[in-house]
Amino acid sequence: MNHAISANRARLVRAPTFLQRTWLIFKAWLGNPTQVATLCPSSPYLNEHLADRDSIRHAGRIIELGPGAGGTTQALLAHMRPDAKLLSIEKTAVFSEALDAIQDPRLRVEFADAIDLLDMVLKDDFGQADVLVSGIPFSSIPAPVAITIVQTIYEVLRPGGVFIAYQFRSDVKNYARPLFGPATTELIPMNLPPLTAFVWTKTV
Repeated sequence: MNHAISANRARLVRAPTFLQRTWLIFKAWLGNPTQVATLCPSSPYLNEHLADRDSIRHAGRIIELGPGAGGTTQALLAHMRPDAKLLSIEKTAVFSEALDAIQDPRLRVEFADAIDLLDMVLKDDFGQADVLVSGIPFSSIPAPVAITIVQTIYEVLRPGGVFIAYQFRSDVKNYARPLFGPATTELIPMNLPPLTAFVWTKTV
């Protein structure tokens, strides 16, 4: 592990543990099962699979949709550049305690709906993103809303930017194909439930 990643991980010592995130997600599911797609937090394997890649390491601006209790957020921060910025947008307010506990000046958390993504990006001049990582369940979102969210994702990504959606079902492929083209798929079996990461690069 290089010194930059070690230093990044040292910032995360106050963040919730896996067991704490599990309890928070269970509470969130009890409160609103239609908004919380799973009873289990993302596995450490999934978090590393999403974050340990060149597009994250080289990015200056990263957006995360649906961070939940923050497991993926912590992994992204651990692999990001020291001067990079991460905007995490979460709809379920019960996760505020977990996300607020992640003490890292590169992180900005907004509690809002993903459909308000453009407003969140324009706020404080965040700028176009190099990477957008999404865990929101596109299969449970009404199609018109899902299409609007994907269109906004396309708009906020710079040319050459990467869109990563980790999903239980493949609905997001149909929403993204008209703008991004075919997806590259990455199976992630070591998670409960097993997921697939769909990856696109914005060409223009």
